[in-house]
Amino acid sequence: MNENELKSLEVYNEKFKEDPTSFNDFQANDYIKLLKKSDNNEEAIEVGKTFMSQCPNLRGYLNQYGYALYNKYINIDDEKIQENENLFFSILDDILSVCKQERYSPMEPAVNRAIKYLQRVKPNDPDKLIEVLNLLDPNLLDDKPFTNDEGKEFESKKERYYRLKVKALYEAKRARECVETANNALALPIKWHFNTLQWINYQRACSLVDLEQYDEAKKIFLSLHNHIRSVNFYEVLYKTYSKTGNIKEANAYLLYEFFENGYSINHLGIYQRLMEATQRTNDPMLIEIVDIFLTKLCQENNRDYTPVGDYGDKYKDQNSEYLYDELYEKVMNNLDKYVERVEGTVVHYNKERGIGTISRHDQDGIFFRQADYVYDEDVQRRDKVEYTPLETFDRKKNVVTSKAILIITTEEYINFGY
Repeated sequence: MNENELKSLEVYNEKFKEDPTSFNDFQANDYIKLLKKSDNNEEAIEVGKTFMSQCPNLRGYLNQYGYALYNKYINIDDEKIQENENLFFSILDDILSVCKQERYSPMEPAVNRAIKYLQRVKPNDPDKLIEVLNLLDPNLLDDKPFTNDEGKEFESKKERYYRLKVKALYEAKRARECVETANNALALPIKWHFNTLQWINYQRACSLVDLEQYDEAKKIFLSLHNHIRSVNFYEVLYKTYSKTGNIKEANAYLLYEFFENGYSINHLGIYQRLMEATQRTNDPMLIEIVDIFLTKLCQENNRDYTPVGDYGDKYKDQNSEYLYDELYEKVMNNLDKYVERVEGTVVHYNKERGIGTISRHDQDGIFFRQADYVYDEDVQRRDKVEYTPLETFDRKKNVVTSKAILIITTEEYINFGY
């Protein structure tokens, strides 16, 4: 504090001792501000309480009073908050009772401190986080991105609010509120950072599934595929289609994931879902090969698995890697028991790009890749093929479309030259 401020503080101290009711708005605000600046938050709080009880018409000091409370009770370490969490939230309520969400107010900083505390100390209590987030009016939050000293841009206060709120509602299984909040967020002209927009869409879609609004959810999942690395959208779509009773459509995503990934203990989840789908076929031969493969794989990698059948010594000399090849062949030779199979003709093929079109007489052509043939074979126009249609998302047109997968040539075109 400079000399003038010290003198002012001395004057205010004497004035307060003589008659607290003699202060006007400017003086009350200035007095508490100077007490705070001198690191005397406790006295600033007591002065504020006196003004509240004896000078009900004074209002100009309330934000300074709120900041004194914030400095002493709110802006402290997590460990200190944990020592008396009830006091922390009680003081937060006190601040909210006298301070509005406005510029120069401690209201937002105080709520944000509570949010950070809950994120770090109580990450498994989304309902409490929602309760604290609800203290804020998102319409009053700044939507300007934060830029640090190095010029790197980060999310705005408004973006952070919606990121946290949608996630918390999703984790709390409050599906309808989650969808409504996500819809509000997506309607705003916010500049989104990192992959926040994708996560909001994902959590919205998961909540739509809980609300049994499957069609809209599927479209969102399809549009997000490969956009969030930590989410396995093949698994998500398999489970979503399964819930609607569209088993063959669900299996298409499962078998395509199985086809693309190959043999690895890291894909145990895929094989377990394959067992689930195989049991629905009621085919003993298929159930047996998936079951013994899973048994061997889990034994070799110290994983838990309860076999469906007892095969004695039938497979005692075969390891999981050997069995995988047999499993793959049997599944691919019985695709019709898992998924829809459609016959068509290759009408266009770009060999350099490895892509083309398969056509049926009663339908428009469907896109395919040579890489999605079950076996590594040459492709040429007029080949007769069998395939499974898989719904995908065309990002350029923003529509759900389809592509052909698990393609097998059933009749190779032979050009006799006449």
